[in-house]
Amino acid sequence: MQETKANFVWKFGVVSSLAPGVLREVELKKIILVTLCVFSITACAVNSYRSDFEFASKLAKEGLWQEASYRLQKALAAGNNSAALHNNMAVALESLGRYEEAQREYELALKLAPANLQIQNNFSQFKKNHRKDDNEK
Repeated sequence: MQETKANFVWKFGVVSSLAPGVLREVELKKIILVTLCVFSITACAVNSYRSDFEFASKLAKEGLWQEASYRLQKALAAGNNSAALHNNMAVALESLGRYEEAQREYELALKLAPANLQIQNNFSQFKKNHRKDDNEK
């Protein structure tokens, strides 16, 4: 009598006595499941960044600069490093009177996107306003 089951195989800490074809199918399902989990976690991280970024924009439009800066900082802490993110953070910090930090953020934004006219204009206006503040002191 020929045995159709494979010899016991040690896989992922579990002893298996499944037939070879079934074993391969189970392993493929595990690989697919792990791959799907990785993609969904990555998608959640991207969605989290987008939602923080978009929510911060809405908060800024309402004049809620402290909360907007918190959301933008959260997106930065998650490892997102876009020129738009740094520009928006600079605008929020400028609105909060945190001028040195705002300048650093504008400089980072321009370093990432030197040809971006919006960032150039924002930074130019920032420098003009800040110079005016220095002259009034």
